[in-house]
Amino acid sequence: MAENELPGADSLLDAPGLACANLTPRIKEAIRDLDSGQVLEVRSDDPAAREGVPAWSRLTGNTLLAVQEDGEEHTRFYLEKK
Repeated sequence: MAENELPGADSLLDAPGLACANLTPRIKEAIRDLDSGQVLEVRSDDPAAREGVPAWSRLTGNTLLAVQEDGEEHTRFYLEKK
């Protein structure tokens, strides 16, 4: 994958207004429906998610493939199910 290229997502979790404490359980729910190797795109506007989602990824073993910051408030995370 090229440096600027983002992975294709098999599913999308659009979570504006959701605090990180509530976001990670929603990610767990959404990724549960995917097969191993599929990618979940998570869109968040919570600044704490920039630290919380990578930490959740490390703890669960699901791979964080890419992070795309869209301005100061919006972030897209691409998680591959283990």
